[in-house]
Amino acid sequence: IDFVGINQYTTYFMSDPHLTTKPKDLGYQQDWNVAFNFAKDGKPIGPRAYSEWLYNVPWGMYKTLIYIKERYGNPTMILSENGMDDPGNITLAQGLNDTTRINYYRDYLAQLKKAVDDGANLTGYFAWSLLDNFEWLSGYTSRFGIVYVDYKNLKRYPKMSALWFKQLLKRDQE
Repeated sequence: IDFVGINQYTTYFMSDPHLTTKPKDLGYQQDWNVAFNFAKDGKPIGPRAYSEWLYNVPWGMYKTLIYIKERYGNPTMILSENGMDDPGNITLAQGLNDTTRINYYRDYLAQLKKAVDDGANLTGYFAWSLLDNFEWLSGYTSRFGIVYVDYKNLKRYPKMSALWFKQLLKRDQE
């Protein structure tokens, strides 16, 4: 194996599905015989992004990387996708002021650094996504990009998160 690619957006609490109601639809959760939960004892696992499945849970990044390190002999890892979304119908002004995304990335990258400092062999990181795009499950109804795309004319506008990443990378070069 050259590397292990990891897509990390969120974290869930897991539970025995036999303790909850039976699902209407069959899927991979039933194959795994687990239930995914966004709350424990009535307390949410973290703040929710736009998508109903995506919560801001940065400590999950750390636990994932350390688990892979310890369970699989610390292979070379690349974080191939990490990001959060906003609603697709926000205005340009709303989209450019994406402070929630900045906080998401700052918190997740802090946990990533902590895992590397604790010995995880992580060699790469990709934010999802550079541009607002067509998402397979939600079409244009959510925006993951650090660059706002006006879908009417395809003009692109860097969001505050793009400028934040630019400053982060610039700071590391100085």
